[in-house]
Amino acid sequence: MLSHHRVLIGILCANLCLLLAPGLIAAQATPTAATPADATPEARRANLAPGLPQPSYDVIRVEQEGGIYPYVVWADWVPDLIATPDGGGWAFFSAAVRQQAGIGSRRLFAARFDPANGVWQPAQPIPGGVIQFGPAVVVDSQGTVHLVFSDRATEEPESLSTLLYTQTNDQGTWETPVPVAPDPNAGHQMLSSLAIDSEDRLHLIWRDQRSVSAEARAALVANADLFASDFVDGSWSAPVQVNQRPSDDINASWPFIVVDGDRLIAVWSTYRGTAANEMTSAVRVEWSTRPLADDNGWTPAATLLERDGGETGGRSIDLVADPRGGVMLVFGRLNQQQNTLSYRRLEAGSNEWGDAVALGSGDFGYLPALTIGADGTGYLAFNSGRNRDVEVGALMIPLETTAPATPIELTPGEEGEHGRVAVALTASGRPWVVYMHAASGSANATEIRSLRDARFQH
Repeated sequence: MLSHHRVLIGILCANLCLLLAPGLIAAQATPTAATPADATPEARRANLAPGLPQPSYDVIRVEQEGGIYPYVVWADWVPDLIATPDGGGWAFFSAAVRQQAGIGSRRLFAARFDPANGVWQPAQPIPGGVIQFGPAVVVDSQGTVHLVFSDRATEEPESLSTLLYTQTNDQGTWETPVPVAPDPNAGHQMLSSLAIDSEDRLHLIWRDQRSVSAEARAALVANADLFASDFVDGSWSAPVQVNQRPSDDINASWPFIVVDGDRLIAVWSTYRGTAANEMTSAVRVEWSTRPLADDNGWTPAATLLERDGGETGGRSIDLVADPRGGVMLVFGRLNQQQNTLSYRRLEAGSNEWGDAVALGSGDFGYLPALTIGADGTGYLAFNSGRNRDVEVGALMIPLETTAPATPIELTPGEEGEHGRVAVALTASGRPWVVYMHAASGSANATEIRSLRDARFQH
């Protein structure tokens, strides 16, 4: 249930909530052929080095309306994690609480790690509508956490997802969320990515339907473009379209945005088709850059990855800024049920990406999540295995490595399935992950777990 098989595309179903259905991001899902006979837990763990002794994990509880309740995680949306300068942090995930009256709507919950007491406070729902998902989060130099997410006011099929912005206040709670870029033709706003520069200015990119026809908006949520906006002096700038579609059947999706010195770098996946079943994988991954000081300065899109050699794109990639300057892209290529995990670096200020460096190949590396330390060392976590045999795998990417890395398991000895991981570094520079847990044989993930000071190196 936590397998990458369930990572399907952001197509809006005419039911109570946004579901991820086959299409746009299936580039990171394995083919629908049967799992090989040797894909047992033992064979799957053979992809990884023997699990290292890890610290004890924490389970994040959920509080709603003054009570603590069990919950069901909305597994289609990977959680997010941000560390704060005071040694604390925040975790974000979408879930529905279980009460006597039944299962509630899918809200976005935020849980704070209290560094003074070394414990997680119960997660509480973010103010807003009844369906919330897709958190994008950063922290500024003063420790204020900034959050953008998609929000639907009601469960009715005609209720559209709108991007909302909020931030923590001096009391450690959340301000009332406000719309980022409202427009009557925006359609569904989703898949946001957020970055922050050295002056604490926010930079956002997301998928939006305002530039397509009403007929295209109604036909498919994936008929959309990418827009960017900056939050400066308390307000969001007018949205600027980042991609330019050469034809109506070309759509951009799953954007990332990071800061590199005095410029922004955006990377996204491009799909071709007019129906969901035509967009089972990205045709390419593209990128663009823009000066921080020029809202309209986005360069024409350039190809970064082609589909040749294996399926890629969607959530099989991650993009992060290197604290020393430049950026790193990690990506998987799926070919004949083997995933090859690689990375490419873009040096500070350069327009030429380095060659791909392979990190390993096997039945691992799905849904990669990357962070980079102050010395340039990368910490990469991911799903290992598939179907109902899924664990959290990890590896370190040493400086300028050219040798394949040794992936390890972060969840040794934990019963059930574990995956859909987010990774950050604590204020002291130690790896920190949160991930979903599902009991053996369960159809649902029912816990978000946290592992601080995780050991990535064998």
